[in-house]
Amino acid sequence: MNPVFYVIDTSYLLEMAACGRDSRPETSAAVRERLRKAQHHGGRFYVPLPCLFELGDHIADVRDGRRRRKLAQWLLTTVAECLESPNPWHITPTADPATVLPPLLERFETYSVQNTVGLVDTFAAMEAERLKTDFSKLKPLVHLWTNDRKLKALEPDPAKLPLLW
Repeated sequence: MNPVFYVIDTSYLLEMAACGRDSRPETSAAVRERLRKAQHHGGRFYVPLPCLFELGDHIADVRDGRRRRKLAQWLLTTVAECLESPNPWHITPTADPATVLPPLLERFETYSVQNTVGLVDTFAAMEAERLKTDFSKLKPLVHLWTNDRKLKALEPDPAKLPLLW
């Protein structure tokens, strides 16, 4: 069976964390269930560093100070765990910015004009493409977990039953 890789965008991270005004309880439950099932089936998860930054921005906007603190602590703990081992996910990139940024900005120029896709979403799409290429011998399926339809359209292997809300 081919491995399945998931690149997790900010919209899914917000639901995993049940973070603030951009999160809905029913969607959070559906995203967490999807994550649980994918983990059970051996899925590999990748979170682009820019998506973590966006998640942090959303956490900072949470009005309730106690909830904001819990979310910030959750993010701190989760990232620390990921840096020790790729559990629950790999944080990318793992390359020198001088290697990552030039092709990213070139692709952003194209995507922003043709698809109106932003820089963070361009990064996520390129990570999905990189995984597809770097692990080609394994013949992985690579999915983008996102609620952004423009980004979802750039998914290397379209999901049969995407979760969009």
